[in-house]
Amino acid sequence: MENRSTNSGAPPRMMNAIIAGFNIVTNNLGLLVLPVLIDLFLWLGPQVSVRQALKPAIDDVVRLLQQINTPQVASQMTVISETWEKILTEFNLLGTIRTMPIGVPSLMSSTLTESTPLGAALVIEIPTIAAAFGVWMAIILVGFAVGCIYFGLLARATAGDGGAFEFQAFFKKVLYALALTFSLVLALIVITIPALMLISVIALISPGLGDFAMLFAGFLLIWMLLPLVFTPHAIFSSKSGLVVSAMTSVRLVRHFMPGTGTFLIVALVISQGMNVLWRVPPTSSWMTLVGILGHAFILTAVFAASFVYFRNGMRWMAENSLPFRPQEIKT
Repeated sequence: MENRSTNSGAPPRMMNAIIAGFNIVTNNLGLLVLPVLIDLFLWLGPQVSVRQALKPAIDDVVRLLQQINTPQVASQMTVISETWEKILTEFNLLGTIRTMPIGVPSLMSSTLTESTPLGAALVIEIPTIAAAFGVWMAIILVGFAVGCIYFGLLARATAGDGGAFEFQAFFKKVLYALALTFSLVLALIVITIPALMLISVIALISPGLGDFAMLFAGFLLIWMLLPLVFTPHAIFSSKSGLVVSAMTSVRLVRHFMPGTGTFLIVALVISQGMNVLWRVPPTSSWMTLVGILGHAFILTAVFAASFVYFRNGMRWMAENSLPFRPQEIKT
């Protein structure tokens, strides 16, 4: 399908990109297969619980904190223990198949499935922390691999590319995407751990000031990561490496601000706002299937729109002879 969401010589337009994204998905319904299959598995399949593996360790930590703290603080440890009990009871390890920043959108990854139209959900308990870690890593790898396939299909659909699939080129893109994921995780660790320590010290001095510091740190983190939002798009839409893709994303976001920020906010509102509707039916009802299909269609259209917006932005910069453009981006 040929992408004609913007006129030649015009910068990327939010509404044109969103409309083009919905049109692309309407004409390529096969793009919905992966998100629908994953949600069906998370809904009707087994639930993997780590409660048996983590609960003893959490209880030991709570008992230690009760012993070393004052009676007033120790009494609050019971609330913490009950909170963790609720979290572990409602947590499905299979839901971590929804990887970030590259992954397949999923409605059921954050939804507890206590019962299904087929009966009570089967819960599989993982007995040890080591086993839980191994299973978690396997799920993450599967989610990442499926996410790369999903992004690759979106890149081809938004480019109207009907050429032969090149495994070697796609494998390189997967490696770049893996490097991007590791880089972001490492950066988050390096940034957030000192920031949380500093915020904790501020909160001890003044709880109100601590809340403000947490809010400020959140906005600062978003401001730092926002320019990289189109890095996956550049990776899967071109033959550029990770560094060039990241620089391309930074340049595009900064060049088209505040339009890019508006597009991202509208895309977030559409996806998250519709999620409220899709989660209305209980998991024991077959109406949940409607929510799964609707969620897959809306989120895939939003992702397709982001690819269209990215391609239109790159086309505009190329037509205006702006320097430093990535090689072989098909528009």
